[in-house]
Amino acid sequence: MQNEQGDLGETIFKLAISRDYVFRPRDLGEKWPVSDFYVELTTSVQKLYFIVQVKSSRRGYSNGRLRITAPKAKINALKNYNAPTYLAGVDVSNERVYLVPVNKSLRQNISTLDTSFELTPGNLRLLARDVRNYWRGSNMQQYKRNYNHLF
Repeated sequence: MQNEQGDLGETIFKLAISRDYVFRPRDLGEKWPVSDFYVELTTSVQKLYFIVQVKSSRRGYSNGRLRITAPKAKINALKNYNAPTYLAGVDVSNERVYLVPVNKSLRQNISTLDTSFELTPGNLRLLARDVRNYWRGSNMQQYKRNYNHLF
């Protein structure tokens, strides 16, 4: 039952993130221990992307927050990617997806997720801007120009 719920949650996430053709999600498969999706921004010439871990739930809400289970070790490992990283909480009963950035280390497991950033068309545009701003500030083009290949 747990695998089916997780699979359903990932399918709902993939539909929600790709609905307006702004993002192209790619499922990383079960062999990736920390991340579930690599997601590219399609409206950019450069290949801008972010990494997502998806947590699915049928447990409802507590004080307006989605009840999920996310181990701190996985979230802390997700934070260590050199890319924008997000945790997606999926309410599989209502097919709603919420996204939060993973940008700091946790001291404890996550049991609820903020629901203020639901993947709606307007919020997808804000997410695209967030991803563009991250990569704009990374100075990746300067790094690539100065990179000396070893072969």
